[in-house]
Amino acid sequence: MKLQIINTAIANDFKGFVDSWSKLYSFSNEAIYRASISKKTLTKNDIQNLYEWKNGMRLSKPKQKSVDDKIKAKLSIINDFKNNDALDLEAFKKEFKKLTAVWKIFLLHIIKPTKYPIYDQHIHRTFLFINKEEWSNISNTSISNKAKEQFYFERYLPFIASQNIKDIKQLDEAFFAFGQFLNTRNYASLLQ
Repeated sequence: MKLQIINTAIANDFKGFVDSWSKLYSFSNEAIYRASISKKTLTKNDIQNLYEWKNGMRLSKPKQKSVDDKIKAKLSIINDFKNNDALDLEAFKKEFKKLTAVWKIFLLHIIKPTKYPIYDQHIHRTFLFINKEEWSNISNTSISNKAKEQFYFERYLPFIASQNIKDIKQLDEAFFAFGQFLNTRNYASLLQ
């Protein structure tokens, strides 16, 4: 039997934190993500697979309608953004203004996966913890869409840029794993 041991040593550097916590990342159907994310031209099926991957399961009827009407319907625009070297962020935000923050940011990640990290409650929680800010009240519903976008574009992206991150996917994995760990509420006793 193989069991994972949590190393309780404190990482003295951000790279060490990312290296350690990315190894503890686990998310279902990672092969689906990897098969679609690096394609130069996406299909509607790729979009469907990526959003189901992000959702962790099949989409509910309202979520499916949103993906169909607000994302898949704009596939040519998405592929244009994906295939341009420089992304006009303001044009992107205007085009996809009707999407929720998490899904809009995920679409941004789909378009430029090596530049724009994924965002969710676990990522947000980890960022706040690292920066010694109150993180315990972060959930899917505790922050407005406007506040999520403001956090992502005004705080998180500049932070990532300042850390000179080379592997955005590894960063996503580390922050997701650590954010889930913090959410267990048992983190303090496990790190003593």
